[in-house]
Amino acid sequence: MSLLDVQNFLVRLYTDEGLRREFLSAPEKIGKVNNLTEKEIAELAEILPAELNFFANSLSWKRLREVEKLLPLTKQVLAEEFEIYFREFANQFLPATVKKHLEDAIQFAEFLQGKEKNWKKDLTKYERAKLEFNNCGRNFIFKVFDYDIKEIFREGARAQREFKRKKTFAVWLRIGRLARQFIW
Repeated sequence: MSLLDVQNFLVRLYTDEGLRREFLSAPEKIGKVNNLTEKEIAELAEILPAELNFFANSLSWKRLREVEKLLPLTKQVLAEEFEIYFREFANQFLPATVKKHLEDAIQFAEFLQGKEKNWKKDLTKYERAKLEFNNCGRNFIFKVFDYDIKEIFREGARAQREFKRKKTFAVWLRIGRLARQFIW
């Protein structure tokens, strides 16, 4: 197996908790399924489970902290649930682009669309659109929200109550160097 293939397997081993458990319990079987040589399997099996899990956890924490920075309102509102949801998400998704933290944040916001209800869903939709507009070269984004997104912003981290449903529209528009956001 090439060095690149071994590195890719290690990335999966560090980021996929299920694969890591399977490898630790049956390294020969999982190694062969992933086209590792006997020597490579033996070398990887020598890594102590505690070391392997420690490194994997540190990578997961780094991803979480970076996504928290990119989705600050969602983090404030979801509080402890943010980390719980992110752990679930991180076991299913591995970013592939150069902008890994940005890709993580955008895809995590999409993941939350299926988890959250009511106004929290709108908040994650808003933060995702904002990230895409500011970082992905988008010149125009139009979103429809079920709740008054401006009212949710006014509440900020205190936004733990229910809001009345009120259709709200947001547009992000870039013309040359001029960028504007409109909410009504």
